[in-house]
Formats: sequence, structure tokens, C-alpha cells
Amino acid sequence: MKSRRHIFLDLDCMSDWDTSIVQRFPEAEKVKIEAPKTTGTQWDARCSEYPSVLYEDGIYRMWYCVQPSAKSYSENADHFYTAYAESTDGIVWKKPNLKITAQDIWPGNNLLGLPGAIQVVARGLPGSRYRYYAIVIQINKPEPGITDKAGAIDERGTILFGSNDGFQWQRIKKIAAHGDCGDIFTDFQSNRYILYQKVGLMHNMFARRSFIGLESKDGENWIGYGGALKWNECFVADDYDDMIARQRGFLITDFYGITLHRVGDLYIAVQNVFCIGLPLRNNFGQNPSGFSHLRLAYSHNAFNWRYPAGRPPLLELGGPGEFDSGFICPGLNLLEKDDNVLLYYSGTPFMHGWCIDVNFRFRKDITLQEQDNSYFIGLARIPRDRYASLYATHRGRFSMDPDATGVEPLYVNPEKPTFYVNVNCVSGYVRAAIIDRTTHKAIPGFDFDDCLSITGNHLRAPVSFKNKKISEIPPEKPVYLSFELYRAEIFSYEWGV
Repeated sequence: MKSRRHIFLDLDCMSDWDTSIVQRFPEAEKVKIEAPKTTGTQWDARCSEYPSVLYEDGIYRMWYCVQPSAKSYSENADHFYTAYAESTDGIVWKKPNLKITAQDIWPGNNLLGLPGAIQVVARGLPGSRYRYYAIVIQINKPEPGITDKAGAIDERGTILFGSNDGFQWQRIKKIAAHGDCGDIFTDFQSNRYILYQKVGLMHNMFARRSFIGLESKDGENWIGYGGALKWNECFVADDYDDMIARQRGFLITDFYGITLHRVGDLYIAVQNVFCIGLPLRNNFGQNPSGFSHLRLAYSHNAFNWRYPAGRPPLLELGGPGEFDSGFICPGLNLLEKDDNVLLYYSGTPFMHGWCIDVNFRFRKDITLQEQDNSYFIGLARIPRDRYASLYATHRGRFSMDPDATGVEPLYVNPEKPTFYVNVNCVSGYVRAAIIDRTTHKAIPGFDFDDCLSITGNHLRAPVSFKNKKISEIPPEKPVYLSFELYRAEIFSYEWGV
């Protein structure tokens, strides 16, 4: 069969199923880490957030945003620098003395010379001019001796930078002039880059943080953006989102951030869902006050997005007093490592907007010192491919037939004949059948009764049959898969060597 990895967040290829089969959505698990500390230093004293993490040569590398201590109430509340940290285990993080910039101002700092808030670091496609690409949200003039590196000029917007080592960056171009958040994803499978850019859009007479989508073949020339309202709208809150906000005690919803990932043919987005309460602005502008949670969306092309039933949460706020009890933001990438998917995120014990007024100026009834150490980095973990499951409390069967929806049929690939399932069946079992697409009957020797029952909790359990091998199925025969669950759930399947 083609090397295909399928998670049951996507049900579009289901062709028939028993009524006893239901879909479930587990939440991510929070993991305690020793994140880069903000105590005892000035350049990152207020916060650390928006982490982007890659794993290379045995090292976890993190690029993230920091804010220095505010010196006056007239200062811009969004005063960002870009910092770098490393870890050998992804848990304990160290801030190296980079000696790149501002050493005479803050000796021993871990700052990069970028002019603002880095949003993501994405690997370059083969043949690209740079090994890494990043976008930076720049809202201020380059600061002498601090952010006047990397070819930065006096401008405002989403600025594209390139680097071959992740430390020394070079300005490439300005991409857009909207919003204060964005994300780049390197889509190796389709040989393109995808970028999501925050913009303001209206729904029900309120301006909403929303996201548009762009794409590029070389990382430097982007299509899909022609200026205001001449773009691909991807994420805009609707009435259902506002209903979720009211269920949580707020009034409206928008999207504060978007993180993109891909599993097989499916794109997954982690949305930062911002539920907002009073005061609401009566003009076109962002509303500052509210709580947030994270949830999933999915797409087959990265531009048209849908939601699982009920739009369930992936990650909720922490309890009172915890570092993430007020507001959370997802990091700008998901990292698949060993048997887990790692989502680094940032959180604060305060409600968003707690120290600013509706016009995004510092509130003078809150001291500047109180704002230090107010935003931190955390980690959420998802077992590999366990974003959603199909579940049966007793016994149920379902089929996955790509051809039923016009998708290219499946064929056995002699080079990758092994079939794996991701299952939790500690009190039951999972069995599979391989169906002839022409007759809609099981291929002889590959029916449910021929399958060796899988029990236990496994991320990659091989599917075997009693008397035949999958490699014996002719590679030109179109087939599809059926599954039988008994007191079990299945999260995904895939084919490989």
C-alpha cells in the first residue's frame, strides 16, 4: 500500500460504520519543565513566550520572545526581543551567552539581533537559499546596539529573515503589514512553505483576531496576499465560537494564534481560542480582556479548515495559582520526538490584558515592577498520533474507503507491506480486514477471523494474519480497510517497512 499515515481526527474516508462507534478527543498532558528563567536578568525580566523548538544533533533548540522590564508608563506595552535557549532533554533549558548583541548593555545575555518578536523558525526546503526561515513582528525602530543587526530597517509589519545557523540572521523582505502574530510551516511533502498571518476581520459587529493564509515555493516570494481583504481567509470566529465564549462566562471569541502541523495527508492546526469579556470596543480594534484555551482544526489543503464535532479543547488553563492559569499561547510548531508530539507553549497566571487598558496602554494603577516575571514557557505532550480516536464500548466495525469520496484508492506497496495500528485495548481487542475494492468483500485470508487480535496499549502494533502475508496481495489490486473494535479505541493506522 502507499506509505500512508492516517489519524482519526479525519473521518472523510469512512464509508460505513456501526452505530456503536463514536469519536473521542483526548486532551494533551502538561509536563513540568525548567524553562528559561526570567529572574535576575533585565533583558527578559517581564516575560518569555512564543517558543519555537527544533531537535538537531542531540540538542533541543528554542527560539522565543522576551520582554525587558518596563522603564516608564509611556513605553510600548509590546516591547519584544528575540532570545535563544538549549536543552539536552527538552525539560531543563539553559540560556547560553551568545555574545551576539547588547553585551555592553546586558553582559552574558542570550539575545539575537532580530528587531522584534520572532514567531517561528522553520527549516528550509532542499535547495533553499537559507537553512532556516523566520518571521519577526517588528513594531519599533531598531534599537542601537540591541536590534539594529541582521539588516533591520525602520518599518512595521511581518518581516522575513533567513539564517544558516539560527544565530546570524539576514533580513529578506517585508511580507505583510497586518497583525502581531504569524506562523511559517515547511511542508516538505508538497514542497512549499505555508504562512498564517493575523489580521483583523469583522463578525457580528466586533473586530476579531483572524488569520489569512499564504504560500511560497522558495520561502521568499509569497502568493495569496494582495493587501487588505484581498487574501485567503482561513480562520475567522463564528456564532458557534461566540456560544462557546458565553458557555465559559465571556461574550465573544477570536483566534490569538495558530500553529500548523501535518500528519500524512492531513494538516492539523492548534488554535489559540481567545474568549473575551467586557469591556468590548465599539470601534474597529482588538479587545484585550479574556481567557484562552487551545483546540484542533483540520484541513486537506491548509486553507479550507474544519473542526471536530463540538470543537473540543486540546489544552485548558491551569488551576488557580499555576503559571498558566490566566492565559496560554501555543508555540509556533509541534515537534515529533520518539513516541510523543511536543507542544511548547507560554502561559501567564493573569488574564490577558490585566496590565493594559482598552487602548493597550499601561494601567497606572499597576506598578511596573508587578509586571516582571509574568509570562513563562511550559510543555504539553501528546502520544504520537493520538489527536482523536474511534471507540466502541462493546463491539463495532467501520471501514475506511478512500475511493468512496473520490480520493485515489489504496494499493499494496511491496516495499512497505507492514501495517500498523495505534490502539488502546487493554480490556478488549482490535482486528482488521483488507477488503477488495471491486467486490467489497474481504480478500481470502484477510478477513476479521483471519486477523490475529491486537490487545494492550500500543502506538505502533503490527497487524498480522494467521495464514497469509500482506505482501502476497497483488500490488495492482485496489483495496480498502475495515476495523473491528471490542472494548477498544483506535487512533491511527499507517504503512511502513
